[in-house]
Amino acid sequence: MRSIGIKRLGRPAAATANRWYSSGSPGKFQTGDMVLIRECCRGGKQRMIGPLDAKQIYSSRLGVLHHEDIIGMSTRERVKCRVNDVLSSGQFIVQHPTLEEYVLRCKRKTTPIYPKDASAIVSLLDAGPSDCILEAGTGNASLTMHLARAVGPTGMVHTVERHAETAKHARGLVKQFQRGRLLPQITFHVGVLSEAIGTAIASISKVQPVVIDSIVSAAAAAAAAAAAEAAEAAESEAATRETMVLDGVVLDMPTPWTQLPHIQEFLKTDRFAVCYLPSMSQVVDLVRACKAWPLLVEDIVEVDWRPWDVRAATVRNTTTATEQTEAEDTMICRPTHTPVGHTAFLVKLRKCLTVPT
Repeated sequence: MRSIGIKRLGRPAAATANRWYSSGSPGKFQTGDMVLIRECCRGGKQRMIGPLDAKQIYSSRLGVLHHEDIIGMSTRERVKCRVNDVLSSGQFIVQHPTLEEYVLRCKRKTTPIYPKDASAIVSLLDAGPSDCILEAGTGNASLTMHLARAVGPTGMVHTVERHAETAKHARGLVKQFQRGRLLPQITFHVGVLSEAIGTAIASISKVQPVVIDSIVSAAAAAAAAAAAEAAEAAESEAATRETMVLDGVVLDMPTPWTQLPHIQEFLKTDRFAVCYLPSMSQVVDLVRACKAWPLLVEDIVEVDWRPWDVRAATVRNTTTATEQTEAEDTMICRPTHTPVGHTAFLVKLRKCLTVPT
C-alpha cells in the first residue's frame, strides 16, 4: 500500500488554475493544452488533440494541422490546414474541451463512468463546496474530476485505485485537463480499499489518544476505575464523532458489500454512499448485505440519456411559392442514431444512527 503524493505538489497547479480563470475565460492556447477541433463543414467531425507541442502535427483528411499554428490562438478561432506545406481551404474551429468532452475523448485504460452517471452521482451525494469525498475505483478519473469540481478548492477527494499504472494514468489525465486546475483537491491512493482507508483517514483526521495517568493510591483505585470507565465511554463517543470525517463515499467495484463494513464507520451521519453496479444481481446482493449496517437503501436509479436531432429540413422538388414557404418552415425532430445502452445502476445509501429495522 502506498500513496501517490500530489497533495502538496498540486499548489503550483492552483496558481495555474487562477490564471486559467483570471480573465473570466480560458484565454489563448498554450503549450501543453488539450484542444477540441471541429471541421468547418456541415456535420463536421470533432476530435481532441494534444497536449500542444510546437513540433507536433495532426494529420486529417482535410490536411495537416500544425500545433504551432494553434498556440497563441483564442477559443473558437479558425485554423487552416496545410497540404505540402501550403495553406489549404480545409479549416478547423478550435476550442477548449469541457469536462464532458474531455472525459469522452481522452485516452482510456478502463471504461469510464460516463458524464450522465457522474453528474447523477454528484447529485445523489449532495456534494458541495468543502466536502470530503472518498472514491474507490479511480479508473480514468472521470468521476474523480466531477467530484473535485463539485467540492471546490476548499474540499478534497480521496480516490483509491488497486493498480498503480491505472492510478498513474488517471493522475496524468487530471493534470492535462484545463492545466491541472482540479489537481490540488485530489489525493490518489494505491492499494486495496480496506487497507488504504487508514492512510486516507489519517490524512483527514488527526485524532490523538487520551493518556490517563497511572493511579498509585490503592484507596483511590475504585474511584479511579469508575472515573476511567466514564472517561473511556466519553472518549469513545468523542472518537467516534471525530472519525466520522467523510461527507460522501462512492464505490465503483463488483462487490461493494465486502468493503462497506470498513468504511461506513467513517461516513458522517445522514450523509450518503453511492454504489455503481452494472447488474441487478449485484444490487440485490448489496441490498441484502446492508441489513447488517446502519445504512438505509434510499434510492436505486438507472440514468437514461437520449440525444435528439432538431434542425431545419431540406425539402426538394417544390413547385409553388406556397410549397416553398412551407418547406422553409419544415423541421426535423427525432432521436439521433447514437446507440443508447445500459451502463449501471446507482444505489444510494443513507448513514443512520442505528441499523434500520
